[in-house]
Amino acid sequence: MLQKIVTPLLFAVSVSAMAQSSGQGLKPPATGQAYVEVSLNGLNYAQTGMRLSPTALRTIVGKNVGATFAYEVMLAVGTSQGSTTVGNSPAYAKIDPMFGGYLRARKELAPGMEVFGRLGAVSLVKKMDGSYFGPTPTSERMGSVSYGLGIKIRINRDTSFVSDYTSYYNRKQETVDGVSLGLAFDY
Repeated sequence: MLQKIVTPLLFAVSVSAMAQSSGQGLKPPATGQAYVEVSLNGLNYAQTGMRLSPTALRTIVGKNVGATFAYEVMLAVGTSQGSTTVGNSPAYAKIDPMFGGYLRARKELAPGMEVFGRLGAVSLVKKMDGSYFGPTPTSERMGSVSYGLGIKIRINRDTSFVSDYTSYYNRKQETVDGVSLGLAFDY
């Protein structure tokens, strides 16, 4: 369902931002320039035989270290839990909190539009509940290498639309990944 909403929204914002920023290009990233991204993430928590879709609000603070690279810190808090039924047993999952650090590389594709990739490490807490997981709720801290790929489209001089896919955790037949939609503010 999230994909049915995200795809048309991404297309509409892309077209309007490209029309508005036509010929202006992104501000050249200055060394030491900081930025903040705030986004809503539709997460997927999966383990063998089960997939849950919690959501999280994510904030990334970054600082450019050159024209191509930046370093970032990330904090995300769960905003809703995902739920499903396995057999006759309900299962609920929430990812809260998540934090990590990344190195980000970017490349301008067209005036007002850039693609970026990030690589780093993330620590997160998964909270499991429901009779599928046993009589009492459980909470477990997990950490993993994290990576992502995204797009940034300029809306005005200091504000951009951002969207990305990020893999936060992928170990022991468990994965946590997601798609984000948000805004970036340059300082």
